[in-house]
Amino acid sequence: MTDTMSGRIRPGASVDTADGHLGRIEGVTPTAIEVRVDRTNRRVSLPRTLVREVHADGSVQLSAVTTDLERIAAGGSAGEAREVDETETVQLAEERLVARKELEEAGRVRIRKELEEVPRRLEVDAYYEDVEIEHVPIGRIVKDQEQAREEDGVYIVPVYEEQLVVVKRLLLKEEIHIRRHGAIEKRLFEDTVRRERLVIEDPDRTGWVREHYATDRPEGEVAAGDVPSDEVEPENPSLLEKLGRKVLE
Repeated sequence: MTDTMSGRIRPGASVDTADGHLGRIEGVTPTAIEVRVDRTNRRVSLPRTLVREVHADGSVQLSAVTTDLERIAAGGSAGEAREVDETETVQLAEERLVARKELEEAGRVRIRKELEEVPRRLEVDAYYEDVEIEHVPIGRIVKDQEQAREEDGVYIVPVYEEQLVVVKRLLLKEEIHIRRHGAIEKRLFEDTVRRERLVIEDPDRTGWVREHYATDRPEGEVAAGDVPSDEVEPENPSLLEKLGRKVLE
């Protein structure tokens, strides 16, 4: 029965079967009609599928006969004599959550290198020598000139002069004693060196970028900021050092 026909059913209207009168309409539900049977004065609920026609006055014409409807009203089985009860099949549906994973781009990381200048200080031991020159008066007359000599670490250079006398004689006027003294002093060198620094950027601010720094000293003899000993340039000797080395040669 369509909804249009259901809307025309009027409570109190007559209900007729295929072979006679049954009773009056008591009420209407979406799936059934409530009928008051005149013969037994009982209220029965009949499926709406039994309604064959609805008249203009709101009365209803059923497709079943009175005896079948009386069996239904008395609680009889629908399988006796004639099948009058029609069953509606209703499909039930439900929604379920289904998990699905998709790979999406959450952000990007830009990596670049920057060159920065870092001041460094290096303190090394620098060896140097100074020259002590001592004039030792001799005043001894000699016949021949002697060559320079070294005695106990002292380089001796004889100095001669000629004097006018009745006869010419050679006088050893003095000796120059030259000694070398070695010492070590601390010297501090400061300069600016350049190094590369890695810059990690997270433009999308995802917070998923982590940067870790090593705490152990790297392998090898030289770490970052150290200067190998073989790369330390020797100092230029002073004028006094050059003179002392020239004398010792």
